[in-house]
Amino acid sequence: MQATRLSSLNLNALVALDTLLSERNVTRAARRVGITQPAMSQTLARLRDLFADPLLVRRGRTMVLTPRAEAMLGPLADALLAVDRAVQLGMGFDAATSTRIFKMALPDLIVTMVLPSVLRLLAERAPGVRVQVEPLSISGLSEKLSSGQIDLVLAVYLSSAQGLRKETLFVDDYVCLVRHGHPLARRKRVRIGDYAAHGHLAYTPVGFVPRPMSEAVPGLASTSGIRASVPYLLALPEVVSNTDLVATVPRRLLAAPIDLSSVVTLEAPRELPPVVHSLWWHPRFDSDPAHQWLRAQLHEALDST
Repeated sequence: MQATRLSSLNLNALVALDTLLSERNVTRAARRVGITQPAMSQTLARLRDLFADPLLVRRGRTMVLTPRAEAMLGPLADALLAVDRAVQLGMGFDAATSTRIFKMALPDLIVTMVLPSVLRLLAERAPGVRVQVEPLSISGLSEKLSSGQIDLVLAVYLSSAQGLRKETLFVDDYVCLVRHGHPLARRKRVRIGDYAAHGHLAYTPVGFVPRPMSEAVPGLASTSGIRASVPYLLALPEVVSNTDLVATVPRRLLAAPIDLSSVVTLEAPRELPPVVHSLWWHPRFDSDPAHQWLRAQLHEALDST
């Protein structure tokens, strides 16, 4: 498609294209958009001519996407979502009737501890609102927040947080986990020197040891200080119970629905700083009513846990 032919596309055509690509069925796509099946067939014909590509081709009793349509599917959906959010900025937000999809990047601990309470609140107050949890990846995070691809991030620390808004959700502290029969198992508290003696297993949902911890305890986050790092909550007890490593995790992990019977819980070294869990978002969405509403729901959900 030549750039000069972009003027032949309008937003309705793009919505129809997005629906056709996701449904892979003309009749269902027509029903979703609210037009007749013949009208959607005519729209598909115009789109095929415009893109010089069949977009959808029949394979047996189903329709499949062409390679070009496959390539467009994700970017087109993201672009339409960005447009939808842009036109809603400055408008009121009616949670009871909204069908908005909120995208949040969360570590697995927050998914297990907070998300169920959030979803219960949404079921009561915003039955049409949906939540999509994204993996917590630092790469390109600021750009994703700026563009609206991700609404909120909940994390302990972000190295790429320059220019982002931050709001503390709750403050926790650390505990340590060791296996039954570990040389430290009869102690009440781990000492800093124990990490070097037995090896440190770090819980790293954002890919690294948080800076406040590494600054408070020099060497703790270095290659020599960490024997292994694990970003997955469910894996920690299994790794700890089968090694002599000392894991350091937020205390809230103890209340998560995870089997910790194979490990012993000890107090963490006093030198470790508090664990500050914060919400992060882009300043562009400070005054967005929907954004403000979502942040309020997260605070309320945490108060109830």
